[in-house]
Amino acid sequence: MSIIDSTLYREQLSLIAEEIPKVDATILVTGATGMIGSCLVDALLYADVHFGNHLRVIALGRSTDKLLRRFAYESDTDRLRLAAQDICEPLSIDEPIDYILHAASNADPVSYALYPAETLLTNLVGTKNVLDYCKDHPKTRLLFTSTFEVYGRINEKADGYRETDSGEIDLNAIRSCYPESKRCAEILMRCYQKEYNVDFVIARLCSIYGPTMAESDSKAHAQFLRNGLEGQDIVLKSKGLQKRTYCYLLDTVKGIFFTLFRGKSGEAYNISYEKSVASIAEVAETVACICGTKVVYDLPSAIESQGFSRPQDCVLNNDKLKELGWTGSYTLEEGLRSTIAIIRQSK
Repeated sequence: MSIIDSTLYREQLSLIAEEIPKVDATILVTGATGMIGSCLVDALLYADVHFGNHLRVIALGRSTDKLLRRFAYESDTDRLRLAAQDICEPLSIDEPIDYILHAASNADPVSYALYPAETLLTNLVGTKNVLDYCKDHPKTRLLFTSTFEVYGRINEKADGYRETDSGEIDLNAIRSCYPESKRCAEILMRCYQKEYNVDFVIARLCSIYGPTMAESDSKAHAQFLRNGLEGQDIVLKSKGLQKRTYCYLLDTVKGIFFTLFRGKSGEAYNISYEKSVASIAEVAETVACICGTKVVYDLPSAIESQGFSRPQDCVLNNDKLKELGWTGSYTLEEGLRSTIAIIRQSK
């Protein structure tokens, strides 16, 4: 079964789709087979079918096969066009685009480690290609999906990281290919706005989870969910005290649409939910409780731990997003339960 066959997923898409303005528009989604991009496409198509929108969606990804498999439910209609190309090549779109949701990026630790050059170039060259299209089409609005990792290392803040904050990133670490290239892409967008009057907004995402996560996703919470769904115990290699802001996929997609349609040009918005802040250990314990398994702590020795990075809390302040009218709907437990239920329905 496909995820779109899940009644729970469709119900949640409906709640998002009704928030999308009634516009007559062509919308390009890059990274359309990824966790975020695929849900964006699903929500736009749902809005067109069920809420009287007049949307034409172009789903762009590197693999024709992946695009056909993911959107088989809609690939034969006029409202969806599949476009297979590498975002590192100039956009080969032969029609005017009103909005671009730029979500093409490697987004998990194993990818950063195995393909650091590709990760950096996708974020930088890919964004340049999208910006070049916008430069030549002044009526196009661009939304760039960035990351909480652009904040780097900042002294702890009681009210969370705000969009004006900036900290240090270790330029000697290969893993920095991801946050540093996202940072660079953000400033490149500001340069294009200054020189060419490009209209853009930035959505800075926190730790996102949801039913469209790839099976190869190597982030810790994705591994916890796979362990739980397979009835396996979750093994933690640390005490898991680091706190982060998590956000359920459907809340995130709703936040992206609020930013796209209501955000001020040139501004960045944190997409996060204040009722979904947790430590890594709390995420593991919640998944284990839902799935009827347990968490096993396999703590490293003192010598082993010397090679680990120092944990740092990263909680995002979402006041700017809430000023646009956005509100979150899913606490961490509710989002994790929903993720597990939809994946089980889809099998």
